[in-house]
Amino acid sequence: MTRPLLVLTLVLAGCGGAEASREPVPPDPLDTISAEELYARGAELARVGDFVRAEQYLAASIERGYPESEAMPALMHVCVQASRLVAALEYAEPYLARHPNEWTLRMLVASIHMGLEHPERARRELERVLETAPEEPAQAHYFLGVLYRDELGDEQAAAGHFRRYLAIAPEGEHRDEARAGLPAEERGVPRRVPMPIEGEGGAEPGAGAGSDSDSGSDSGSDSESDSESDSGSD
Repeated sequence: MTRPLLVLTLVLAGCGGAEASREPVPPDPLDTISAEELYARGAELARVGDFVRAEQYLAASIERGYPESEAMPALMHVCVQASRLVAALEYAEPYLARHPNEWTLRMLVASIHMGLEHPERARRELERVLETAPEEPAQAHYFLGVLYRDELGDEQAAAGHFRRYLAIAPEGEHRDEARAGLPAEERGVPRRVPMPIEGEGGAEPGAGAGSDSDSGSDSGSDSESDSESDSGSD
């Protein structure tokens, strides 16, 4: 057998051997489960704290046709609980592109960006929330106040959002922090007036009163002396 033919024979034999030794890939067990069952199992896994597997089942339920609007909140919850924040954004942002008025989900996305230290992206999402929400959500103003105070370095803008938060939710859970973000005069903090230092810029305390006392004493002595003199003359 010539050398090229020998090499070709060995290559074909090797391919045949590899083909023969390759094991069939087992089917994905999730392929046989309905969308409703996938969602139910994902919800149960979330209930017992197995958030990573819960994410897999919930995401599979959406792919299988389970209503995305119903599954998305649960999917976001398990991702956040498992600290899979980037994965949560990967699920939520395409959904928001198709449903731009879902402001509650957008608020959650904004808070995730805050957690990932993306202040500008969080600010843009929160401003979209204020544009699209049917009722002005106080929480959006609170988040914006925190962003401007802690990340964007604009205390005046922060105070404006804290002020608006308190106007909408005067007894809200963040009221103390919001009040602390306002100027001192709005918080009812009395202005501190510095006390004068003794010996600087005027007489010592009590000096005027002492002089009056001495003057009164001198006047009394003079009156008594005059009286005695008159009596002696008489």
